[in-house]
Amino acid sequence: MNTRNALHLALLTLILAGLLTACGPTASPTPSPAPTATTASPTPSPAPTATTTRRGGSLTVAVAADVDGLDPHKTVAAATFQITRNLYDTLVQVDPQSRIQPDLATSWETSDDGLKWTFHLRDDVSFHNGRTLTAADVKYSFERILDPDTASPRAKDYQIITAIETPDDHTVVFTLSEAQAAFLSNLAYGWAAVVPEEAAEALRDHPVGTGPFEFVEWVPDSHVKLRRFDKYFLPDAPYLDEVTFRVITDPPARLISLKTGEVDVVPEVPAQEIAGLQDESGIKVIQQPFNGIQLLAINNTRPPFDDLRVRQAINHAIDKQAVIEGAQWGTGVAIGSHMPPASHFYVDLTERYPYDTEKAKALLAEAGYPDGFETTIALPQPYDFHIRNGEVIADQLAKAGIKAKLETIEWATYLDQVYFGRDYALTTLGHTGRLDPDPFLNRYVSDREEDYMNYTNPRYDKLAAEGAISTDPARRKEIYTEMQRMLADDAVAVYLLAPLSSVGLREEVQGWQLYPIDIYDLRAVWIRD
Repeated sequence: MNTRNALHLALLTLILAGLLTACGPTASPTPSPAPTATTASPTPSPAPTATTTRRGGSLTVAVAADVDGLDPHKTVAAATFQITRNLYDTLVQVDPQSRIQPDLATSWETSDDGLKWTFHLRDDVSFHNGRTLTAADVKYSFERILDPDTASPRAKDYQIITAIETPDDHTVVFTLSEAQAAFLSNLAYGWAAVVPEEAAEALRDHPVGTGPFEFVEWVPDSHVKLRRFDKYFLPDAPYLDEVTFRVITDPPARLISLKTGEVDVVPEVPAQEIAGLQDESGIKVIQQPFNGIQLLAINNTRPPFDDLRVRQAINHAIDKQAVIEGAQWGTGVAIGSHMPPASHFYVDLTERYPYDTEKAKALLAEAGYPDGFETTIALPQPYDFHIRNGEVIADQLAKAGIKAKLETIEWATYLDQVYFGRDYALTTLGHTGRLDPDPFLNRYVSDREEDYMNYTNPRYDKLAAEGAISTDPARRKEIYTEMQRMLADDAVAVYLLAPLSSVGLREEVQGWQLYPIDIYDLRAVWIRD
């Protein structure tokens, strides 16, 4: 395997691993907040009131993997960013409803051409070492991310920055080489954290940030311990005195620890364990739709799938709710295009292809396959949740006359053969989203390497290019609505479901929130008597 694909292997492994979890009811799509002047004060969302909370106490969270260091600019590991949200802050943040909100910046505005972004900072922020944060710290942090010597895995997210100016201690101006609608949301990720220059060399083992908790200790393969930062800039937050993230790699062991009270929270509950956990006394489960999807990908240029009627027949032949129940233990939300319900840009297209075996047969006959045909579904090993999807789908396709052989392929080979090589007919896979819809939908642009379904549509390509640079929320809503409808109308894939994120907690734990990015934000968490 070449170097390029080896990198993709590592990154896509993290992507697919993220689809093991998820949860919750869908919300009606609404326009995203305008990426212009914003003046609201940042608060944990929702912020518990003084009459409902109790200050103090300690919390133990069972995590599936250890951090790979605590320097936010030098890691790609989800296990690190889950924790570092509590150590560091970013210019802006995302709330549980996927909206961009103020964090270190109280407001911002863009120039008419989208090339200059001006951020106005809070004046009451302290680092854990006691020094006051200024605009110079923001400038230093992004220059550090972009410095090749830092080797930041996420530097590419900010390569369009050509200059950073600090007119005063509380103002930062970014100049971009080109307009990019996703720039604002890219500032909300953990790898955009603001750090102090004087502590930068030791951040991996001794993190210093402005977050609600400060570092106590990291014992590799055991735990990370944090304590309340008394000078945190949000009034009353955090509520907890101390938090310990305890590494328990074995899933059954994590659940046993929750049941016995050794830990208070298990953030990633396997789908097959949810029902049993809900029956446990003293334990509750909260769920929310995960910012990702699972699908049956179709190779749009391989006969007979180059015929729209065949792709439509496959869509009608699959009962998505039966897939959710039979393969995912009921933990999922049916979808109709390449966008999860967690996104403000989501359009509900689940009724576009109702389950109808007779309709599927009629479409196949119209396409010249009255007796159906034989094909193969490639299944990525070792991702059993995608394999289970394929098994249920194969049974459903057989009822419409499509005999699908199941072929399990080891992951590295799968990437070379199926994902990059595009040598497949059908395959089950999953994709996680970013906060902005462009990275989620631009994979279908005809000249993109990620267009492994071989979709070609000039109108789609044109819309994707416009959406990537537009800063008009209403226009972007129109663009991404049309793009989702095009994917559904062209039956590019069978869009199966958005998984559910499921968290198990002791009954006394209050205020835990689920977010569209992989973070555990403990500012609003408290312990009930």
